[in-house]
Amino acid sequence: MGNISSYQNNKRSAIVKLPEFNEIESEQERQEELMDFYLSTCPDSIDRTHMYHFLRAYIFQSNFSSPVEDKLIEGGCKVLDIGCGAGTWLLDLSHKYGNSSFFGIDIKPVFPQEIKPKNLEFIKADITNGLSFRDNEFDFTHVENMSLIFTPDEWDFVLSELVRVTKPGGYIEVAGRRNSYVGEGPVYHKLSHAVLSSCSKRNVNTDLMYKLDSRLELLPNIEKVHRIEKDFIIGPNGGKIGIVFQDLSYSYYVSDMAVKYLSEEIGISEEEYKNMIENELIEEFKQTNAECVHVRFWAQKQLS
Repeated sequence: MGNISSYQNNKRSAIVKLPEFNEIESEQERQEELMDFYLSTCPDSIDRTHMYHFLRAYIFQSNFSSPVEDKLIEGGCKVLDIGCGAGTWLLDLSHKYGNSSFFGIDIKPVFPQEIKPKNLEFIKADITNGLSFRDNEFDFTHVENMSLIFTPDEWDFVLSELVRVTKPGGYIEVAGRRNSYVGEGPVYHKLSHAVLSSCSKRNVNTDLMYKLDSRLELLPNIEKVHRIEKDFIIGPNGGKIGIVFQDLSYSYYVSDMAVKYLSEEIGISEEEYKNMIENELIEEFKQTNAECVHVRFWAQKQLS
């Protein structure tokens, strides 16, 4: 398993082995384009983020699983969300728990800049460069839906930073989705495999999300790591939840950036890709029982 030291060493080794300048430029451009794909700031992507937040809250019947609600209600609780995106999770919580304070970090400022609760602050920053907060500053730290973004070494660094800034007795929670499916049809398998393949080219192991509890429990000052899973069937065979997730998936796969990058990854033309999505995907969902699994891990930082 990687750690902070290996993460920093990997950064240094990447600087030593330099290809020709034109190769650097083209590779950098390619990586930036791919990251724009996975960190899209277009209105449709933000709308999907909002809808997906409420879907996850519904299947878990809560916005978090750590036992921190009493503290949030009491007030004075300080909460940090990493990779907050449009800030939906924080906006929801900050409205509900007005006596506590909330902070969101993201590399792209798609979060609200002005119209937001007074107890909520957003900061543009890259977590992989380290957090600017002091040790033991937050009562509750949280990261969700970053399985397509962080490499294994980055995950180790992010988790260690979350533990560092969490107060003794506070909680760290990590949440996401298993990125492989059971029972999917050939079209959905082809699409999801294309996403995973593009991630692997950035050294992102999408399967790691499902196993992060084992990495979290190896960090110092961590009590028992708890785990909860919720699953449903994608499409009409999964009822209302399945249909909502089907619609979210369809909206994602027909977006301009998905058409561009996933058609290339699959090795077909954009026109062939569009025909596959528009004419086959929804019909396939009616005939299959693709299982989608969401997971949360949480642990308390040891009291010193």
